Amino acid sequence: MPTFNETWGCQLLAFVFDLTLYGVALILVAQYFRSYCTGDNVMIRATVGLLCVISTVHIAFLSHQIYTDFVIWFNKPERLDHIPFSASAMLLAIHLTAFTAQMFFISRIWILAKKARFWYTAPVLILALLQVSLGIAQTIVVNWSIQPLGDNCIENPFNASVSAFHGTADERAGRGRAIRGLTAIGYSASAAACDISITFVLCFLLNQGRSSSRRTNSMIDDMILYAINRGTATSVAALIQLLLAGTFFFMIFLLPICQLYVISVVSMLMSRQSLRDKLGAESEGATTFQLETFRAARNESSNLQSMSPADIITWRDNEDVLGKNT
Repeated sequence: MPTFNETWGCQLLAFVFDLTLYGVALILVAQYFRSYCTGDNVMIRATVGLLCVISTVHIAFLSHQIYTDFVIWFNKPERLDHIPFSASAMLLAIHLTAFTAQMFFISRIWILAKKARFWYTAPVLILALLQVSLGIAQTIVVNWSIQPLGDNCIENPFNASVSAFHGTADERAGRGRAIRGLTAIGYSASAAACDISITFVLCFLLNQGRSSSRRTNSMIDDMILYAINRGTATSVAALIQLLLAGTFFFMIFLLPICQLYVISVVSMLMSRQSLRDKLGAESEGATTFQLETFRAARNESSNLQSMSPADIITWRDNEDVLGKNT
């Protein structure tokens, strides 16, 4: 039987960290839509909006879980080994947020690597699909350990499907805990591998755009630094989850990772303005270029194409510009 410190203590810390980062994410999203989304197409704006909605759903279900554990099940130690149904929805929101953010960065890789797109994106896409598949499996397995809660508690709507599994409630709960542990390990490993792969590929593609221009190389260095910072927080959190698998301490890093993915996407989009400011941009016509044109710095046959350092600072999907620079 887990102790109070191992359950309520870890859960409370995770909730506090998660809620704090959620506030940070909301501020960044609001700033993005107010000042930074000009020129971004509908898909990019929709992605940011979707991430915000899913993270809000995550917070709502997590709040319900906290209320159930701290109020409805107060002074009921026998409930320590039970999981409210809202935990499943909360976990699913985490996995969907991670997958949405990863797909966004995979789409950026697809745009940057116009040639050999498949070889750059396929391995990362496989890891992203594996991560979300294991996440969904983990969400389903969580329900195996949910048992009828009796009076004064919200009945689990999945009980009907859970009862279809053979064995007693305790046996189902035991199998659920074992399989849940395996899926948690697989999810954390695949999530970390996907985030690290995205960071590596982005850095590699950015590095291919170096030229003889000092300003260009300086901008590329900044973009590589942004790419590394983007993946560090989520990768480290996923790796720590992997190391703490089998304990309740992993929750301290699992729950806030939902907001870290939102922050990583929005902060990367907002970083474009700081790069423009660094270049001392004065007009859109002189300084607004497409990030995709940064491929123009690569050697093709005997022609060496150069680029302006401003080429890397606007991140949009614009195939017309791609056509002009290829």
